[in-house]
Amino acid sequence: MNFCTGLLPCLMFLSTQAHALEIIAHRGYSEIAPENTLAAFKLGWEKGADACELDLYLTGDNQIAILHDADTKRTTGVAKKVKETPLAELQMLDAGSWKSSAYHGERIPSLAEALATLPQGKQRFFLEVKDTVRVVPELTRQLAGWKSRASQLCIIAFDRAVAQECKKAMPWMPVYRLSAEKTKEKKPVDLAKLISDTKEDGLDGLDLGLKWDWSPVLVDQVRAAGLKIYAWTINKPEDARRLAALGLDGITTDDPVMLREAVKP
Repeated sequence: MNFCTGLLPCLMFLSTQAHALEIIAHRGYSEIAPENTLAAFKLGWEKGADACELDLYLTGDNQIAILHDADTKRTTGVAKKVKETPLAELQMLDAGSWKSSAYHGERIPSLAEALATLPQGKQRFFLEVKDTVRVVPELTRQLAGWKSRASQLCIIAFDRAVAQECKKAMPWMPVYRLSAEKTKEKKPVDLAKLISDTKEDGLDGLDLGLKWDWSPVLVDQVRAAGLKIYAWTINKPEDARRLAALGLDGITTDDPVMLREAVKP
């Protein structure tokens, strides 16, 4: 075999593999900017994240707000329950100063405001539904106009019922099931059953936590079911390299710049 002609396909293969891993900025570039804010999402896009993840809840006036917790205390210093508070009232709070004075005045975004930061192209949002199935009708309504950009969105959820309802309401949208390695009762999650449930529900993949017993066997088991496989939340270079070597579809991290450097071939 001619060395050059033999080397080129190999280099092309390696390049494809290097770019196949989707690097997902957890709550935006949350290592630097305040999580789940427009600043965090914009910084994620600016620094080349393939995707940003966000968390969403239904507000007291049937709008959708972007924040991780069911109340605002941790990230604003003011305790308000999201499900009881109108969006406009939530947006009066300062959701940036807890992270740094440089982000003083950063607000809790609406879903529409967050989505508006998404560049046209291949980057996408992972929309984590933290609320119950009650949010699905409004979420479906707000995302209806995004069908033409379906490849730039996906939904993730821990709650099986939420994932089921999202897939039923939006069959055009990829939906991935989130899972820690243990149940709320601290019992190990049965991977075979999780895969079976995910297939039965017509979902598209699994998004599993770092503490799972990651191995080629686990990845092969998920892929054999025709499912995508992602990992969260990976913030150490050695963990990033270990999981990237397994050929995952994507890895979620607070620091997408660190992770990209860590997995460079």
